[in-house]
Amino acid sequence: GCAAGVASAGNAPSAPQYGAADAQSFVEKSVHVIDQMKADPGMAALLRGSRGILIVPEYLKAALIVGGHGGVGVLVDRHGGRWSDPAFFTINGLSVGLQAGGDAGAVAYLLMTQKAVSQFETRGSRFSLGADAGLTVAKFSSAHMVSTQHTADVIVWTATAGLFGGVAFEATDVASNYRLDQAYYHAPVSRRQILDNSVHNRLANPLRIALSEGASPQR
Repeated sequence: GCAAGVASAGNAPSAPQYGAADAQSFVEKSVHVIDQMKADPGMAALLRGSRGILIVPEYLKAALIVGGHGGVGVLVDRHGGRWSDPAFFTINGLSVGLQAGGDAGAVAYLLMTQKAVSQFETRGSRFSLGADAGLTVAKFSSAHMVSTQHTADVIVWTATAGLFGGVAFEATDVASNYRLDQAYYHAPVSRRQILDNSVHNRLANPLRIALSEGASPQR
């Protein structure tokens, strides 16, 4: 069946079983994250130039330390000036060690190149946003636009200063969360259908509006 084993991660014995209300909650939290991001100088320009964005409203540090889930990510990408409806992913790994303790924080991966977006559009059910996928990753800095931000495939923004020790980190294990996708669109759907704007959920409109306001594409 469509729901068999779609959201499990690694050897985790009991992956969370999410439904439509959970999916909508992740979308609504992502709207707040976008609002936070736009308050940072320089972010509006990056959003204008981005081809997609993966938002993780709550990145659970403690869970990562003990090998559990890192968080649920909400992905939207842009085709011809229009943002897609969200597709859902589970992020299970980081390439750098995390410091113990602390609260969950929001993390966003800005996909600046087609090469980065292609990881979501063409790869299998599990993939990476990092060097092993041939991608360059830089940490967002509002203090100065360092050269790596202009050439990076992926720019990482974090809401909590020092959440990852100031290190630009890579998501080494990203997996499609087909269960959340199906719950949100009330039908079996593929990543391609979502990102190609073939399916819609009007409850996602606030997310697209948040991304478009003050950061509309220049083309």
